[in-house]
Amino acid sequence: MADIDELQWVKSTANELNNLLQVISETSQYLQRACTGNADAQRYAEMMRNALDRATHLSKTMLDRASNARREPPTAAAGQTGVAGAARPFPAPGQFALPEQKPTHFAASENARSRDVKIVNPDGPRELILIVDDEDFVTLLAQRVLTDEGYRVVTAKDGFTALDLFKKLQDQIGLVILDFTMPIMDGSEVFSELRMINPHVPVVLSSGFTEQDKLKWMLARGLRGFIPKPYTQQKLLLQVRTALDAIKS
Repeated sequence: MADIDELQWVKSTANELNNLLQVISETSQYLQRACTGNADAQRYAEMMRNALDRATHLSKTMLDRASNARREPPTAAAGQTGVAGAARPFPAPGQFALPEQKPTHFAASENARSRDVKIVNPDGPRELILIVDDEDFVTLLAQRVLTDEGYRVVTAKDGFTALDLFKKLQDQIGLVILDFTMPIMDGSEVFSELRMINPHVPVVLSSGFTEQDKLKWMLARGLRGFIPKPYTQQKLLLQVRTALDAIKS
Protein backbone atom coordinates (compact mmCIF):
# COMPACT_ATOMS: atom_id res chain seq x y z
CA MET A 1 0.00 0.00 0.00
CA ALA A 2 1.15 3.53 -0.68
CA ASP A 3 2.73 5.29 2.28
CA ILE A 4 0.17 7.04 4.52
CA ASP A 5 1.97 10.39 4.32
CA GLU A 6 2.18 10.13 0.53
CA LEU A 7 -1.57 9.53 0.28
CA GLN A 8 -2.23 12.53 2.50
CA TRP A 9 0.03 14.68 0.30
CA VAL A 10 -1.69 13.50 -2.90
CA LYS A 11 -5.17 14.28 -1.55
CA SER A 12 -4.13 17.65 -0.14
CA THR A 13 -2.31 18.67 -3.32
CA ALA A 14 -5.08 17.51 -5.63
CA ASN A 15 -7.65 19.44 -3.61
CA GLU A 16 -5.49 22.58 -3.81
CA LEU A 17 -5.18 21.99 -7.57
CA ASN A 18 -8.97 21.92 -7.83
CA ASN A 19 -9.21 25.24 -6.04
CA LEU A 20 -6.65 26.78 -8.39
CA LEU A 21 -8.53 25.39 -11.38
CA GLN A 22 -11.65 27.12 -10.11
CA VAL A 23 -9.85 30.46 -10.14
CA ILE A 24 -8.49 29.84 -13.65
CA SER A 25 -11.92 28.75 -14.85
CA GLU A 26 -13.60 31.88 -13.53
CA THR A 27 -10.88 34.08 -15.05
CA SER A 28 -11.10 32.37 -18.43
CA GLN A 29 -14.84 33.03 -18.61
CA TYR A 30 -14.28 36.76 -18.16
CA LEU A 31 -11.49 36.77 -20.73
CA GLN A 32 -13.67 34.92 -23.19
CA ARG A 33 -16.46 37.44 -22.81
CA ALA A 34 -14.01 40.32 -23.09
CA CYS A 35 -12.61 38.92 -26.34
CA THR A 36 -15.96 38.48 -28.08
CA GLY A 37 -15.54 39.10 -31.79
CA ASN A 38 -11.85 38.17 -31.87
CA ALA A 39 -11.66 34.76 -33.57
CA ASP A 40 -8.09 34.02 -32.50
CA ALA A 41 -8.78 34.94 -28.86
CA GLN A 42 -11.92 32.81 -28.87
CA ARG A 43 -9.94 29.85 -30.21
CA TYR A 44 -7.35 30.16 -27.46
CA ALA A 45 -10.12 30.53 -24.86
CA GLU A 46 -11.67 27.30 -26.10
CA MET A 47 -8.29 25.58 -25.82
CA MET A 48 -8.05 26.81 -22.23
CA ARG A 49 -11.49 25.45 -21.43
CA ASN A 50 -10.56 22.04 -22.85
CA ALA A 51 -7.31 22.01 -20.86
CA LEU A 52 -9.21 22.94 -17.69
CA ASP A 53 -11.66 20.09 -18.21
CA ARG A 54 -8.79 17.65 -18.69
CA ALA A 55 -6.88 18.94 -15.64
CA THR A 56 -10.02 18.67 -13.50
CA HIS A 57 -10.51 15.07 -14.63
CA LEU A 58 -6.89 14.20 -13.85
CA SER A 59 -7.03 15.71 -10.36
CA LYS A 60 -10.19 13.77 -9.59
CA THR A 61 -8.53 10.59 -10.84
CA MET A 62 -5.61 11.23 -8.47
CA LEU A 63 -7.97 11.64 -5.54
CA ASP A 64 -9.97 8.54 -6.46
CA ARG A 65 -6.81 6.43 -6.60
CA ALA A 66 -5.59 7.80 -3.28
CA SER A 67 -8.98 7.06 -1.72
CA ASN A 68 -8.98 3.50 -3.10
CA ALA A 69 -5.47 2.94 -1.75
CA ARG A 70 -6.71 3.96 1.70
CA ARG A 71 -9.20 1.11 1.67
CA GLU A 72 -6.41 -1.49 1.63
CA PRO A 73 -5.42 -2.95 5.04
CA PRO A 74 -3.88 -0.04 6.98
CA THR A 75 -0.29 -0.13 8.17
CA ALA A 76 -0.68 2.80 10.54
CA ALA A 77 -0.60 2.21 14.26
CA ALA A 78 -3.86 1.16 15.83
CA GLY A 79 -6.08 4.08 16.74
CA GLN A 80 -4.43 6.47 14.25
CA THR A 81 -6.92 8.83 12.66
CA GLY A 82 -6.89 11.50 9.98
CA VAL A 83 -7.72 12.00 6.33
CA ALA A 84 -4.82 9.89 5.15
CA GLY A 85 -4.75 7.40 8.02
CA ALA A 86 -7.00 4.52 8.95
CA ALA A 87 -10.60 5.24 8.11
CA ARG A 88 -12.30 6.94 11.02
CA PRO A 89 -15.99 6.66 11.94
CA PHE A 90 -18.40 9.46 11.24
CA PRO A 91 -18.28 12.24 13.82
CA ALA A 92 -20.42 11.87 16.88
CA PRO A 93 -22.60 14.87 17.72
CA GLY A 94 -20.86 17.18 20.14
CA GLN A 95 -17.43 15.69 19.44
CA PHE A 96 -15.84 19.06 18.84
CA ALA A 97 -16.31 21.71 21.51
CA LEU A 98 -15.91 25.34 20.56
CA PRO A 99 -12.91 27.05 22.15
CA GLU A 100 -13.82 30.01 24.33
CA GLN A 101 -13.41 33.44 22.75
CA LYS A 102 -11.63 32.07 19.69
CA PRO A 103 -10.74 34.97 17.35
CA THR A 104 -12.67 35.11 14.10
CA HIS A 105 -11.96 36.80 10.77
CA PHE A 106 -14.69 37.86 8.39
CA ALA A 107 -14.78 39.59 5.00
CA ALA A 108 -14.87 43.33 5.63
CA SER A 109 -17.76 45.66 4.90
CA GLU A 110 -18.56 49.16 6.02
CA ASN A 111 -21.60 48.31 8.10
CA ALA A 112 -21.46 45.94 11.06
CA ARG A 113 -24.36 43.65 11.79
CA SER A 114 -25.52 41.92 14.94
CA ARG A 115 -23.02 40.84 17.60
CA ASP A 116 -20.00 42.46 15.93
CA VAL A 117 -20.24 40.27 12.81
CA LYS A 118 -19.50 42.10 9.60
CA ILE A 119 -21.58 41.23 6.56
CA VAL A 120 -20.59 41.82 2.97
CA ASN A 121 -23.35 43.61 1.02
CA PRO A 122 -25.40 44.09 4.24
CA ASP A 123 -28.23 45.89 2.46
CA GLY A 124 -28.62 43.28 -0.27
CA PRO A 125 -32.21 42.19 -0.95
CA ARG A 126 -31.49 38.45 -0.94
CA GLU A 127 -30.69 35.85 1.71
CA LEU A 128 -27.63 35.78 3.98
CA ILE A 129 -25.15 33.08 2.91
CA LEU A 130 -22.38 31.68 5.13
CA ILE A 131 -19.35 30.54 3.08
CA VAL A 132 -16.99 28.16 4.90
CA ASP A 133 -13.73 27.62 2.99
CA ASP A 134 -10.05 27.82 3.97
CA GLU A 135 -8.96 28.99 0.48
CA ASP A 136 -9.10 32.79 0.33
CA PHE A 137 -9.33 33.08 -3.45
CA VAL A 138 -12.18 30.56 -3.65
CA THR A 139 -14.03 32.44 -0.92
CA LEU A 140 -13.51 35.79 -2.65
CA LEU A 141 -14.77 34.45 -5.99
CA ALA A 142 -17.90 32.95 -4.44
CA GLN A 143 -18.44 36.08 -2.39
CA ARG A 144 -18.22 38.32 -5.46
CA VAL A 145 -20.59 36.14 -7.50
CA LEU A 146 -23.19 36.03 -4.72
CA THR A 147 -23.05 39.70 -3.74
CA ASP A 148 -23.33 40.73 -7.41
CA GLU A 149 -26.65 38.86 -7.41
CA GLY A 150 -27.90 40.66 -4.29
CA TYR A 151 -27.05 38.07 -1.64
CA ARG A 152 -25.54 39.05 1.70
CA VAL A 153 -22.44 37.09 2.70
CA VAL A 154 -20.42 36.18 5.78
CA THR A 155 -17.32 33.97 5.58
CA ALA A 156 -15.34 31.59 7.79
CA LYS A 157 -11.92 30.04 7.15
CA ASP A 158 -12.36 27.02 9.42
CA GLY A 159 -14.94 24.95 11.20
CA PHE A 160 -14.58 26.58 14.62
CA THR A 161 -15.17 30.04 13.17
CA ALA A 162 -18.12 28.75 11.15
CA LEU A 163 -19.78 27.26 14.24
CA ASP A 164 -19.26 30.44 16.20
CA LEU A 165 -20.76 32.49 13.35
CA PHE A 166 -23.72 30.17 12.97
CA LYS A 167 -24.51 30.36 16.68
CA LYS A 168 -24.65 34.13 16.41
CA LEU A 169 -26.57 34.39 13.12
CA GLN A 170 -28.53 31.16 12.75
CA ASP A 171 -31.86 33.01 12.68
CA GLN A 172 -30.61 35.09 9.75
CA ILE A 173 -28.51 32.63 7.71
CA GLY A 174 -30.43 31.23 4.76
CA LEU A 175 -27.80 28.76 3.56
CA VAL A 176 -24.32 27.45 4.42
CA ILE A 177 -21.87 26.68 1.60
CA LEU A 178 -19.42 24.27 3.22
CA ASP A 179 -16.05 23.10 1.88
CA PHE A 180 -15.22 19.46 2.59
CA THR A 181 -11.42 19.53 2.91
CA MET A 182 -10.31 21.86 5.70
CA PRO A 183 -7.73 21.65 8.50
CA ILE A 184 -8.68 20.24 11.93
CA MET A 185 -12.37 19.67 11.08
CA ASP A 186 -13.46 18.45 7.67
CA GLY A 187 -16.84 19.20 6.13
CA SER A 188 -18.62 16.16 7.57
CA GLU A 189 -17.47 17.07 11.08
CA VAL A 190 -18.56 20.70 10.72
CA PHE A 191 -21.89 19.52 9.31
CA SER A 192 -22.40 17.23 12.32
CA GLU A 193 -21.71 20.08 14.74
CA LEU A 194 -24.00 22.47 12.85
CA ARG A 195 -26.80 19.93 13.18
CA MET A 196 -26.29 19.92 16.94
CA ILE A 197 -27.08 23.65 16.89
CA ASN A 198 -29.94 23.33 14.40
CA PRO A 199 -31.06 19.86 13.18
CA HIS A 200 -32.53 21.47 10.06
CA VAL A 201 -29.48 23.54 9.15
CA PRO A 202 -29.50 24.23 5.36
CA VAL A 203 -26.10 23.19 3.98
CA VAL A 204 -24.70 22.76 0.48
CA LEU A 205 -21.34 20.98 0.25
CA SER A 206 -18.71 22.40 -2.10
CA SER A 207 -15.49 20.52 -2.83
CA GLY A 208 -13.12 19.21 -5.46
CA PHE A 209 -13.25 15.82 -3.78
CA THR A 210 -15.48 14.16 -1.24
CA GLU A 211 -15.38 10.59 -0.01
CA GLN A 212 -18.55 9.00 -1.34
CA ASP A 213 -19.46 7.26 1.91
CA LYS A 214 -19.30 10.53 3.83
CA LEU A 215 -21.26 12.35 1.13
CA LYS A 216 -24.01 9.72 1.31
CA TRP A 217 -24.01 10.00 5.11
CA MET A 218 -24.46 13.78 4.89
CA LEU A 219 -27.19 13.54 2.23
CA ALA A 220 -29.08 11.08 4.41
CA ARG A 221 -29.01 13.64 7.22
CA GLY A 222 -30.34 16.59 5.30
CA LEU A 223 -27.53 17.93 3.11
CA ARG A 224 -29.24 20.18 0.54
CA GLY A 225 -26.87 19.64 -2.37
CA PHE A 226 -23.33 19.34 -3.67
CA ILE A 227 -21.33 21.75 -5.85
CA PRO A 228 -18.22 20.08 -7.35
CA LYS A 229 -15.15 22.30 -7.71
CA PRO A 230 -14.12 24.00 -9.86
CA TYR A 231 -17.62 25.40 -10.33
CA THR A 232 -18.81 28.10 -12.71
CA GLN A 233 -20.71 31.21 -11.71
CA GLN A 234 -23.86 29.73 -13.24
CA LYS A 235 -23.55 26.43 -11.34
CA LEU A 236 -22.98 28.20 -8.04
CA LEU A 237 -25.96 30.51 -8.45
CA LEU A 238 -28.21 27.69 -9.67
CA GLN A 239 -27.39 25.38 -6.75
CA VAL A 240 -27.77 28.18 -4.20
CA ARG A 241 -31.12 29.29 -5.60
CA THR A 242 -32.38 25.71 -5.95
CA ALA A 243 -31.48 24.91 -2.34
CA LEU A 244 -33.05 28.12 -0.99
CA ASP A 245 -36.26 27.64 -2.97
CA ALA A 246 -36.51 24.02 -1.80
CA ILE A 247 -36.22 25.16 1.82
CA LYS A 248 -39.04 27.68 1.36
CA SER A 249 -41.31 25.15 -0.26
